[in-house]
Amino acid sequence: AACSTGYGEDLVKTAYGLDYGMVETIAHYTAAHKLNPNVSFILDIGGQDMKAIFVENGTINRLEINEACSSGCGSFIDSFAASLGYPIEQFVEKALQSTNPQDLGTRCTVFMNSKVRQCVREGATIEDISAGLAYSVVGNCLYKVLKLKDASELGDHIVLQGGTMRNKAVVRAFENSIKKTVTVSNYPELMGAYGAALYAKRMGADAIVVYNNVAGLIRMNLGEIEENMRIPAVSIDMDAG
Repeated sequence: AACSTGYGEDLVKTAYGLDYGMVETIAHYTAAHKLNPNVSFILDIGGQDMKAIFVENGTINRLEINEACSSGCGSFIDSFAASLGYPIEQFVEKALQSTNPQDLGTRCTVFMNSKVRQCVREGATIEDISAGLAYSVVGNCLYKVLKLKDASELGDHIVLQGGTMRNKAVVRAFENSIKKTVTVSNYPELMGAYGAALYAKRMGADAIVVYNNVAGLIRMNLGEIEENMRIPAVSIDMDAG
């Protein structure tokens, strides 16, 4: 059995003659529930948008999607890393070495650029600026988009997903901000595909997932995904600021 999910769900299902299509939100919930059956909140941050899923007693009771502004997404940090002359991997590593993350607020990219330049002129280190941007992504999500009043609204079983969560500085900033430990798999960008594959397996003997990345269409079966899917122990020393 084969299943598609994501923005191109119906198109891919029809084009490839797949057996099933799955709403992206449900795919992400299915994968998160597999990692943590008691999941209470799921945050998926990609390159251009974010999705927040609130779960109560195993049922999705609130869904928030932000596609209007990239300041809470992965491309936000990518663009600043490039403008400051650093590869994104090195920029993230520098954030993890920060001792005093800069308070950059939750501005949009245009105004944030001015704030970052001001910090550079005032002598802030790249480490502290990079960490500040990670906190900005988290703050934008929690307080600007979700308008969170208290971290207790997220519950105690939080799963982070999406390619942005490969950035350990963002994960650590999230934990520091809400004073809770979160769950992140080592393939956060594949969680939607993983959820679709789990559904396909329930519906048929062999589950195949086809997903699109920068290298093109990649074909994997559920066994290959699960063999590599784990929750790594991560220790990050970035200060809370």
